[in-house]
Amino acid sequence: MTKVAILYIGTGHYTIFWDEFFQSCEKNLLRNCEKHYFFFTDSKEFQSNEKVTIVPQDNLGWPLITALRYKILNKIKEELKDYDYAFFFNGNMEVIHQVKEKELLPNAKEGYIVAPLHSGNKRMKSNHDFEYERNPKSTSYIPYGVGKYYFHAGLLGGRVKEFLEMLDICEKMMDDDLKNNIIPKFHDESVFNKYVLTHPHKILSNYYIHPTHGKWFLRLNPKVKIIQRDKAKLKYGGHAYLRGETHEKITLSNYIKEKIRNVLK
Repeated sequence: MTKVAILYIGTGHYTIFWDEFFQSCEKNLLRNCEKHYFFFTDSKEFQSNEKVTIVPQDNLGWPLITALRYKILNKIKEELKDYDYAFFFNGNMEVIHQVKEKELLPNAKEGYIVAPLHSGNKRMKSNHDFEYERNPKSTSYIPYGVGKYYFHAGLLGGRVKEFLEMLDICEKMMDDDLKNNIIPKFHDESVFNKYVLTHPHKILSNYYIHPTHGKWFLRLNPKVKIIQRDKAKLKYGGHAYLRGETHEKITLSNYIKEKIRNVLK
């Protein structure tokens, strides 16, 4: 049976997403594979078991917890060598419909790496609108006119051999930038977009990393496989709370104001 490692980072307040993520994967993700989870967290409330390995991880705060994502995941490179495939998922993701092996697992022609399209591609009219890193001093720099798509880094993975090669390259890219006091525009995502520019990959539609924004009807659409739960929701505390920028959860009035601002954009 194919062995798949599921990698997940949940530090600070982000642990609130873990249980629903785990249950959704067990129900809907790669049912014919043997799955094991590696949960990177600073919380003492969770313990390793036969399904989950807890990997101690300090809460580095924003933006280092994302900027150093490849370095964090690389901490278990030796453990991952026992698996056939490995996939990292953003903390707020939830698998709402069945994802089969043929949908997710990349093959040789696809470079054994997956790259999910960002939902922003729908509003980006041209390459010049892509959210690439445009600083020529950054290792993630992509000049205008280069690149066909903008990809999301909330779902990373592939065959373990290629996945580990990607982690090594992306970790070094970020390290080199940080040494020069540069943090790419969208941190790990900027690095990932530069990486796939020169490496073959399996393109996943944004149905595999779809924003919800409170649209409950997505759960009725079988094409939408994996969603990003809305971090602005009251029950999660809001973006600032989750990132540790404040210890106070978002109030109802501020939540409503934020929703109105998003509608008026």
